[in-house]
Parts: sequence; C-alpha cells; structure tokens
Amino acid sequence: MHNAFKRTAGALLALALASSAAFAEQVLRFATWDSDESLAIQQAIAKKFEEAHPGVKVQVEAYGGDGYDQKLAAGFGAGNPPDVMYMWNFPQYHSSLMPLDDLIAKDAAALDIKDIPEGLLNASRIDGKTYGMPAGFTTHVIFYNKDMFAKAGVEEPKEGWTWDDLRAKAAKFRNEADKTYGFAVDAKPDPFDFEQFLWSNGTKYISDDGKTLDGYMNSKEAAEVLDMFGAMAKNQEAATVNVGEVTSASALFKGGKIAMLEGAMWNKSGIDESGVKYGVAYLPAFKGKPVQSAISISAMSIAKDAKEPDLAWEFVKFYTSPEAIAMRKNDLPVRTSVAESQGMTKDPVYKPFFDVLAVSNKERPAFLKNLKWAQIQENLALAIEAAITEQGNAQAHLDEAVKRSQRFLK
Repeated sequence: MHNAFKRTAGALLALALASSAAFAEQVLRFATWDSDESLAIQQAIAKKFEEAHPGVKVQVEAYGGDGYDQKLAAGFGAGNPPDVMYMWNFPQYHSSLMPLDDLIAKDAAALDIKDIPEGLLNASRIDGKTYGMPAGFTTHVIFYNKDMFAKAGVEEPKEGWTWDDLRAKAAKFRNEADKTYGFAVDAKPDPFDFEQFLWSNGTKYISDDGKTLDGYMNSKEAAEVLDMFGAMAKNQEAATVNVGEVTSASALFKGGKIAMLEGAMWNKSGIDESGVKYGVAYLPAFKGKPVQSAISISAMSIAKDAKEPDLAWEFVKFYTSPEAIAMRKNDLPVRTSVAESQGMTKDPVYKPFFDVLAVSNKERPAFLKNLKWAQIQENLALAIEAAITEQGNAQAHLDEAVKRSQRFLK
C-alpha cells in the first residue's frame, strides 16, 4: 500500500509538473521602444491580458528608443524575433511581418475597425496590405505662448489662419536684445514630418506609384515651401535651429525664447513640465489650400515567424481595444469612441490634433511608396538644409536632389 501511495503521488506530481510546463511554455514576447511611464502603462495592459488568459505570460521587452531598430533587426536576423512589436518602419520590416488583412476581416465585428480613422490604418499599409494595427498616434499643431502673445499685444491664432498670418505675428516678437523670436525654422527637419507642408501646398515628394520624383519633389510648390522657410530665417521672423549650438526649437519654446512652436504630442509633456502657459492652434494653411498633417503612429505588428501567432493576434486585438487604448497616455487615442468619451475632441488643447487627422487621410508618406526611400531621402535632406541655410535657391537644390536620386527609381 505504501508503494501504491508513492506511485500515485508520483503520478500526480508528474501531472502537475507537466501542466505547469504547458502553461509556462505559452510565453508571448512583446517588444516596445518606450520607457518610464509609457512602459509602465504597457506592462499594466499586458497584465490585464494575462488575467484574461490564465497560463499566458506576456514578456514585455523594452529595447529603448535609440537601440530599438538595432535590436529588432538582430532578432529577425537570428530567426528569433519577438512575437509582437511596436512598428513604424514598414518598408524595412514588412517582408518579415504577418499581413493582418484576413484577420481583421475575420474579426471585423469585434474589432469595430470603423472606430479607427482611415488615415491611421493607411499609415501601416504597404502595397495594399496592412502590417500593423494602430495603438497610438499624433498629428502636428502649433503650440503658442499665451503670456508672450498677451505681453506683445498680438492676437492669438484662430482656426483658418495662414502662413502669411503666422509670419506677420512672428515678426512682432523679434527682439535682438533678449534674442526672442516669433517662431523657429529647423535647418535639418525630419523629411517625414516636413512633407506635410508640401501636401498643404498641393504637392508631394514622389508620385503615388512611387516611380516619379521629377515634377513632385522639385515642383514649383515644393520650392515655394522651402523658400518660405528660408525667408523666415533670413528676415529673422524665426530663429534657425539645428545650426551651431541651437539644436532644439522645443527648448527655445520652453525657455520663452520663441512664441510659437510647430510640434506634436511628443512635445506636450515637456511643455507641461516647463510651466509655460500655452494654447494649441491648427497648422496654418497656404492661402486657398487645405491643411494636411503628417501622421505618426505606434502600430502593433506580428512577426511572420511568430512562435505564438494565434496568441499574438489575440494580444494585438486586446491592446488596440477601447479598454486598453483608454489606459494609454503620451500619445493620442486611435479610437474615436475613446477620444470622445474622454472629452478630447472638444478640449481646446487636443481638438486641433483630431480635427487635422480627419482631413489628413488623402496622402501617404513617401517612405511607404518606394522601398529605396531611405537613399532618396539622403539627397532630399541635403537639399532642404541647403535651401534653408542659404535662404534661397530652393529650386536648384531640389532639381539636384531629383537628379541624384533617379538611380533609385529603377
């Protein structure tokens, strides 16, 4: 009987260990580029998913902002990528990602995909296939210093204002003695964000099929945009940043040295901490033309070779659900229902972000149209910098950029 008891106990122990092993094996790896508060929120979302899925462990891997792409590429190269990851660089990684269109169609009712604006979904598509579900986003706006406007007696920006209006206001803040300006022009802007100004002036970097630069990147409208910013710097309507020791327009704004800042949600927390009393205005329009904004998203993607593909999709669905989206901070909710329930679409600080999103769904950024865009962008960036720092001759610089980039279109 004693031996029988030992055999029974041993069998039960083996069964328990086997069950534990089975549960322990279902580990879902999720890679993020965030840290601090944003990371803590993501870990809380992962915990909620675990609670709803007993036996599942979500391993949140924080790769850090600067090293994110390097670590992600290393994982794919070694055949050991995370199951789920934050993604923005779809041209580089899409061949290693799982297309989500069939899954989205299958779960359309549960996903309530119409609750997510089309402009956000377009930002994760390559060749008509969707490789990521939006989890957070930002558009671009103008932050302005209310105290500086009041002190200078300058009327605050209104909806429907133009770049001519901004320039007229900016000129009134120029003060050589204390080096204050109305605005700041970046000599080395991110070409991704900068394309919003071309869209708003009726052009773009490259044709929709990704095969033609001539007549787009070097169009009259593109040159007008560059010449405008160059003139603002030349006329000292704006400080010029990314030249010499002055590298951050955001720092100038937080320090009360510029009255207006073109920026996005990633600027907001720092401005809040600075104590500057600010308002948020719409991006200015080029006269008679509709404004469009660049859209930056944090998307959730699944590795094509994910070890837990079904579980990965369940996690992506939960992570982009209204419940999880409502938990997030530091970017904007991708679900209209969440934004409305939190009062953000009517809040004067957030409303411009959402309003411009609603009209920024016609254009796709250049890097999603041509897989060699990174090489083309190097030539474009040099042209933008030269046009702004030399404060003129934009057409010649853009013509040269197009000429040097033709080989990447073949």
